[in-house]
Amino acid sequence: MALLINLLTSLRGRINRAKWWLGLAIIGITNVLGGLLLNPDFFTAEELPPPSGPDTIWQIALLLPMTAITVKRFNDTDRPAWLGYLFAPLGVVLYLGPHVRQWIGTVEPTQLLSVLLPLFAYFLFAFIDNGFVRGTDGPNRYGPDPLAGAPRSA
Repeated sequence: MALLINLLTSLRGRINRAKWWLGLAIIGITNVLGGLLLNPDFFTAEELPPPSGPDTIWQIALLLPMTAITVKRFNDTDRPAWLGYLFAPLGVVLYLGPHVRQWIGTVEPTQLLSVLLPLFAYFLFAFIDNGFVRGTDGPNRYGPDPLAGAPRSA
């Protein structure tokens, strides 16, 4: 249990792709379960319901474990530290966006695109890099190789 808590809360060290996928699955299941409890209309409505405050707080709370596994995977591939830490503020922007839109009214498509395109680019890069790129062999500036002693595959 302590290893799982460390996986989902610590921002230090490195993790391999398998642990990242495990963390992503746990966070995804937790996200859906929380959404069912806090905003059940989201799953049954024909149109997108207005944002729910409790659900948004839940989503923002889940940014801690998501940021933790993202930081550690970027550490494993020896990327700059800021790249992993960028996940949290961009996630907050993504989750608060529907609330801002609700408060200010309609938003021009070009304004929306200018915000969503960089967010999409970053999250796509993070997903591909974290989920599919092999970490650096041996120790790097963030710690020892999480697969030290294990056979490496592409």
